[in-house]
Amino acid sequence: LFSTSIPSSRLLCSCSNSQHEPIDISKYRETFSNRMAMAGLKPHHRVALGVSGGPDSMALCVLAAGWKTDGLNAAGGKNNGFIDGLLAIIVDHGLRAESKDEANTVSRRVLDMGIRCEIAHCEWLDGRPKQGHLQEAARDMRYQIFQNVCIQHQI
Repeated sequence: LFSTSIPSSRLLCSCSNSQHEPIDISKYRETFSNRMAMAGLKPHHRVALGVSGGPDSMALCVLAAGWKTDGLNAAGGKNNGFIDGLLAIIVDHGLRAESKDEANTVSRRVLDMGIRCEIAHCEWLDGRPKQGHLQEAARDMRYQIFQNVCIQHQI
């Protein structure tokens, strides 16, 4: 579990050995900042994150939130309690009964980090994808949703 003090360089996580030990993430934050710069992105740019709720995407939220707030501190980087120019996109594929509840749980966690969040629900116009093509169809749908949401938010 990540603490909500994003600007801190130390976060608590639940480790497999059941001990809560502080983890210094400053080197990860520095690497993330350097990679964003290599990609031509600066903290004042508008950025969208695809968030599944898994450990990788939640770590991405932590790093992106820290990068944005560190870079925007001089300009007052929060608006109504949310980090300016940062949007998390959660896709509910609607393929499992519990997917809506899971998307809402992820949304609450992301909102607690100060990241605006949008849950997009898939509309399968031709019905649920066939079993052999499920992963591919879900990925294609996700990418289309990401593109549409980014266009809508001018990201």
